[in-house]
Amino acid sequence: MNTLRARRWLLSVVTLAAVLALTAAWWLGGIALRPVAKYSGELLVLLLLLLALFNVRKKLPFLPLGSATAWLQFHIYAGWLSVALFLLHAGPQWPRSALGFALWLVFLSVAASGAFGLWLSRWLPPRLTRSGESLVYERIPRLRHQLEDEAGNLVRQAETEAASSTLADFHRQVLAPYFARTPTLFSPLAEDDAAHHRAGHELASLRRYLSEREMLIADQLAELLEAKRNLDAQYAGQRLLKLWLFVHLPLTYGLLVLVAAHVWLVLHYSHRF
Repeated sequence: MNTLRARRWLLSVVTLAAVLALTAAWWLGGIALRPVAKYSGELLVLLLLLLALFNVRKKLPFLPLGSATAWLQFHIYAGWLSVALFLLHAGPQWPRSALGFALWLVFLSVAASGAFGLWLSRWLPPRLTRSGESLVYERIPRLRHQLEDEAGNLVRQAETEAASSTLADFHRQVLAPYFARTPTLFSPLAEDDAAHHRAGHELASLRRYLSEREMLIADQLAELLEAKRNLDAQYAGQRLLKLWLFVHLPLTYGLLVLVAAHVWLVLHYSHRF
C-alpha cells in the first residue's frame, strides 16, 4: 500500500512538473512570437491518440505492448496533462464557431467522465468486496430469480406446515416486492440499502407472531434477504462500471472525430495563405 501511494505521489509530481513546464514554454513562446498554438495543438493531438490507444491495448492483451497496469497509469496521468494542454491551447476566450464550441463541450465531457470513472474504479471495488465474492455479471440475474423462487417456496412450506398465513401475507406485501426489485442506477453510491433494512426490520418485528416452525423458516428468509442484498450490490456496482464505459468511450471517439475535423480545417485554410 505504501509503495502504491508513493508511486501515485511520484506520478502526480511528475505530471504537475510537466504542466508547469508546458505553461512556461507557452508563455515564453508567446513572448518570442513563436506559433505556440500550432505546437500545442500537435502535442495535444498526439496525446489524445495515445490516450485512445489504451482501449486498443485492453482489446489486444496478447500483444507485447506493456502491462495493463502501466497503460492504466499512463492513461490517468496523461489524461490530466491533456486537460492542462487543452486549456492552454484553447485559451481563455469563448469558442467563436460551432466546431470550437463542440470541441470544448465534448472534451470537457470526456475529461469529466474520465475523472468520474477514475474515482468510481477506486471507490467501488472495495465496497463490492465487502458485499461478498465477485460474481460474473451475466449470471447475477439468474441467481436473483433463484432467490426469489426459494423465498416463495419457503413461504408456501410454512403455510402448509404451520397452517398459518402470517408469513404468506408478509411475503405478498413485503418480501415479494423486495425480491422482485432491481436496484437503481446510482444505488451503489448510496451509503446503505434502505429497502433491505426495511424488509429485514419488518421480518424481525414479525417474529413475535410466529410459531416455532415459522421461526425456523423466518431465519432462512433472513439469510435470503442478506444474499439478495449482496447480489444487488454486485449487480448494481458492475452495471454502473459498464454503463460508465458506454458513456466515456463514445465520447472519446466523438472527440477524435471533432479533432480530425478541426485539424483538417486548420491545415486547409493555412495552406490558402
